[in-house]
Amino acid sequence: MKVKLILLLFTASWVLAACSFFGPSILEIIEDKYEIADTVRSSADPEEVAKIFIADKPLSEVAKTLEKAKRPERVSKVVNDKQVLVYDDYFVTLMPNKDDPNKTDIEVAPYDFVRDNYQPSFFDGLLSYYLLDQLLDTHDWRHRQGWRCQMTGGCYRGYNQSGGHYKGPGSIPLFRSTPFRGGGPEEGK
Repeated sequence: MKVKLILLLFTASWVLAACSFFGPSILEIIEDKYEIADTVRSSADPEEVAKIFIADKPLSEVAKTLEKAKRPERVSKVVNDKQVLVYDDYFVTLMPNKDDPNKTDIEVAPYDFVRDNYQPSFFDGLLSYYLLDQLLDTHDWRHRQGWRCQMTGGCYRGYNQSGGHYKGPGSIPLFRSTPFRGGGPEEGK
């Protein structure tokens, strides 16, 4: 009986310690603190989305708040009015809101979304391509994704530049002629 009680207490304390160590994900923290503004669907997996939130504070304050709430694995410098915080499951990109520079757009994108959709040049000056290869579990992501973006008509360049109209490389354009030709079976196509 004592052994079972000790085992139960040990297990319970381990579970509580693990929960407090890992805590909520950065996405859960952001969802709790900020208003969601939009989502952007992945071109590779329609179930995968990047979520866009708006903070009523400037970028530097939002970055400090997020870093304090959950320590990121990597923090980029602010380059061209954007900063990237890399967490275990998400890239968090901070940019001034284009309608109100005193507000900050917070884009939370899973690693797969970043790997499959982003234009590599988006990260110029923010994160090294060597680091991106490691984080995205790829080899030479910059060149492979750059080629894919070029061959398919473009890739995601962040919410302020691509916004909700982004359809992704290889997706069907919004306006396109029908793939079917007119006429009946005897019309000789």
